[in-house]
Amino acid sequence: MRKLILAAALASIGALVVASPAFAIDHHFTVLSKQKSGHRVGQNAFRFKDKLLDPHNRHDRVGRDRGKCRFKPHNRKVKCHATVHLNGEIGGFGNMRVRGDLDRGPDHLVVLGGSRQFDGVAGKVTIHSTRNRKIDKLHFDLVR
Repeated sequence: MRKLILAAALASIGALVVASPAFAIDHHFTVLSKQKSGHRVGQNAFRFKDKLLDPHNRHDRVGRDRGKCRFKPHNRKVKCHATVHLNGEIGGFGNMRVRGDLDRGPDHLVVLGGSRQFDGVAGKVTIHSTRNRKIDKLHFDLVR
């Protein structure tokens, strides 16, 4: 009887751990990125800051990102790295580091890891331009 009670207790603790917020992230989600600021750094680089918005309610800020990009004229690409912070309303809560090359068409950045709920994640972010040049659609495909 003791073994049955112990097994039931361990199973319930295991269920609580799996259901805890550390594991409760969305693996596929979309946010809008609206440019907040940007400025040149040196001859061939620039820094940027964006606010991230709920795609169904553009007045609802769900996070921010900031990063740096460098022009590579020999291959006509822009190499970027950034940190994305989400406040938990969409996707999860924490930071993710992303890096990749930008060129024509939809761009794909690699997710290099993160913190808090995004600790140990990998995946990609696809950037789709919209008609409004200051707003992009970011789609996250994450794996743990």
